[in-house]
Amino acid sequence: MCGRFFLDARAGKIIEHYNAPPPDLFTARYNIAPTTPVLAFGEGKFDLYRWGLIPSWAKDLSIGNRMFNARAETVAEKPSFRNAYKRRRCLVPANGFYEWRLENGRKQPYCCHIDHQLFSMAGIWEHWQDAEGNEIQSCAVLTTQARGAMQELHQRMPVYIAPRDYADWLDCRADDTTAADRLLAETAPDYEYYAVNSSVSNSRNEGPDLILPLGQ
Repeated sequence: MCGRFFLDARAGKIIEHYNAPPPDLFTARYNIAPTTPVLAFGEGKFDLYRWGLIPSWAKDLSIGNRMFNARAETVAEKPSFRNAYKRRRCLVPANGFYEWRLENGRKQPYCCHIDHQLFSMAGIWEHWQDAEGNEIQSCAVLTTQARGAMQELHQRMPVYIAPRDYADWLDCRADDTTAADRLLAETAPDYEYYAVNSSVSNSRNEGPDLILPLGQ
């Protein structure tokens, strides 16, 4: 799964990578958790989305609290995700994410990354309105079976979308998801990982110290 990640790329790097500017409210974050706003790129622009997808038919937004990940193997069939997968795919920028492994009776957090470079996780997003007509945009990150070194750390990992495949992933003009289905099965680069301080386990903690290797 992917339940916490960080994005510390400067705005200029994001513009260079996606050819689009982030919102004015964008700032580096080192402990992005479900139910908080995340930056995502869809429909040709960046926006902030509540992390935890709220289906359009949901009675209240609390359902999104546990729907921050969608499994690549079932996203096309699950009622909560299938419409978003067909019509509202997005890219979720990250410089890395965190996973936890049980060691000596406690959960040890690890920082997972690709040479600390900016990359895109596959995402889907949805519109939702409350009874008063207030609209919320929400999203979920797609995950797949762990491969490579990640298998030693966790069973799941985020679906990686390579820059050359951004256009295919984002093309939702037809209900045909053949191209998107292919990308869900693509082999991702090997994620590297190292242990970090347990302070990252508290989602209220923030700052660049969270991604320092343990002991530094």
